[in-house]
Amino acid sequence: MKKVLITGGSGLFATNCAQICNDSYKVVLLLHRRKIAIEGIETDVALIDTPENVFSVFRKHKPDIVIHAAGLTSVEDCENDPKGAEISNVETTRNVSLASNYFGASLVHISTDHIFSGLSSYSSEIEKGNPVNIYAKTKLKAEEVAIENNPNALIIRTNFFGWGSSYRESFSDFIIKNLRQKKEIKLFKDIFFTPVVIDVLVEQIFKLLEKKAKGIFNIASSERLSKFEFGMKLASRFNLDFDLIKPVSIENQENLVKRPFDMSLSNSKVTKLISSACPTIDEQIAILFSNEAKRSRSIKRELIPYGKHFIDQQDIDSVVDVLNNGLLTQGPKIQEFEKKVKEYVGAKYAVAVSSATAALHLSAIVLDFQVEDKVITSPNTFVATSNSILYVGAEPLFVDINEETLNIDEKLIEQKISQDKNIKAIYPVHFAGLPCNMEKIYELAKKYSLKVVEDASHALGARYEDNSRVGNCRYSDLTVFSFHPVKGIAAGEGGMITTNNEELYHKLLLLRSHGITKGNFEFPGVSIPDNSLINKDEALENEELKRWYYEMQYLGYNYRLTDIQCALAISQMNKIDLFLETRRSIAKFYDKAFSEIPNITPLQLHGRNNSSHHIYIVSIDFKKILISKHEFMKKLAEQGVGSQVHYIPVVCQPYYQVKGYRIEQYPSTSQHYENTLSLPLYYGLSNADQKLVVSSIINLLR
Repeated sequence: MKKVLITGGSGLFATNCAQICNDSYKVVLLLHRRKIAIEGIETDVALIDTPENVFSVFRKHKPDIVIHAAGLTSVEDCENDPKGAEISNVETTRNVSLASNYFGASLVHISTDHIFSGLSSYSSEIEKGNPVNIYAKTKLKAEEVAIENNPNALIIRTNFFGWGSSYRESFSDFIIKNLRQKKEIKLFKDIFFTPVVIDVLVEQIFKLLEKKAKGIFNIASSERLSKFEFGMKLASRFNLDFDLIKPVSIENQENLVKRPFDMSLSNSKVTKLISSACPTIDEQIAILFSNEAKRSRSIKRELIPYGKHFIDQQDIDSVVDVLNNGLLTQGPKIQEFEKKVKEYVGAKYAVAVSSATAALHLSAIVLDFQVEDKVITSPNTFVATSNSILYVGAEPLFVDINEETLNIDEKLIEQKISQDKNIKAIYPVHFAGLPCNMEKIYELAKKYSLKVVEDASHALGARYEDNSRVGNCRYSDLTVFSFHPVKGIAAGEGGMITTNNEELYHKLLLLRSHGITKGNFEFPGVSIPDNSLINKDEALENEELKRWYYEMQYLGYNYRLTDIQCALAISQMNKIDLFLETRRSIAKFYDKAFSEIPNITPLQLHGRNNSSHHIYIVSIDFKKILISKHEFMKKLAEQGVGSQVHYIPVVCQPYYQVKGYRIEQYPSTSQHYENTLSLPLYYGLSNADQKLVVSSIINLLR
């Protein structure tokens, strides 16, 4: 069975073509911008921006036939980005045609009917192109490049219709969807074309390949009709209200990029060669009608996630080295990782544990909170922050957030302290990677003799106003980090506690490992008690005893991190500055893209230089755009863009509701929850994916 490689794999042509010819050929869809899956069809992700990349693809897949359908097809986008149009439409064609010629693969290049000025009807293949916009100019140049680099190339000029997907509508989709929703649409009465249904187009392409045809061929209907007339025919076949279709003139559309008035193509050359007449428009629309169920619902999109880890070969090699040569747990990698983190943030001590939740729990234990004690924290956080306070029997007290920073409002903290004498500590949360006003919080803590634990799960690499790094514990007793896969660096799971307090440090070491001490009885505060099983002098002097003897001195936990995870985290730490710079760059790209768009506001702008940019938060006026947050997220997902909510306020959770907490007490947090979304932000988010995120959101807002 011959193999067909189709570029532009997520586009309208490629997805339909793959499904049509999948029974007769082995099909590979080459993807770049959008990741999709179609059952029974192989996909691959690769760039075709350089000859080297394309040659690599050809060596991997060894295609017999290449259908080059990749390109920038939006007339407006091409006009706004001429360089991008040149790269997408011309340079990719040059690369694919070179490779197909070198490897002996048959090349089919999909062109367009836009390349003529549109002043005459039924243009033939021998007529000279006279394009009127950048899209058409680059497509005409692409034809020339394809033939120049592969003399046997088959160039197809066409205008097709078929079922699109949830992330990209076809022209016929637009008409059918709006009429089904009883919406009025306007279609041009003075733009003419000769559209062909994708099934007929693909059938005729493969007949031309069987004939070993080369050069330029028009594949088009024999009937020339206006866009308005085409819409009326669709409405008739799908039994829709054609009174909703209103004819308009393109002459009145001043904001549109110039287009040819007549794009009709003569199909006599292809009809003569393959001895097959093109079906009528009505017959083709009937084909479209019959294929709706199986064609339009078969494409599954791979969402761009809001966050994602990045793993390279160095990370893999580091883990494999431990698996092959090291201790899997309780080995030297733990200390190596702790040393790397404490030196990076500027703290004296660091204790690696199994998760940030474990780190928060141990922090509450070593600070010796009692049952009646209370701890101030933010309601805008993951439940682990306040849960850790509950674990030791203390009570979390929530203080509302600042609308600008989205962090705990330090101006409200003192008011809360003055109302309750049982408050023992403050747990500020550096939300989205933006540090809280720790200098102010620390002043309050000293004034009222309170402990401070920074939840810096989002903030590895972030900096305070004094430019020192979060985690140096200049303003706190303890700081907690997370190494969950979507965080700044990944260890699979994992957490870290930093501190400058030696006594707390040694106690944390014991608590993470069952409260057991083994071999070293000289930790400050960990001296052998009177009821010890052995004599203190004997323990300190007997080297043999130190090798096997242990004592449980606290009620501890198994919160150890493995050497496997630490090996990964150490390798990731070597890239943290690169990760941070990339996140900062993406945040700035979003800032600029949304800066003048109505009904959307990027948040935490003032802290861009200090933040670690764990997540990117925007506020959207869902009431004004007449769509709920849930529906907005659903429609974004249909475009292939994932989003997230950070967070459902802790006080809204059923467990906390039973305890009497109410969101009404925290108006800023409530407003934040109603209006904000987290957008994709991670190292490895491509420029194309960033543009897709922005364009999808802007289209929804409009």
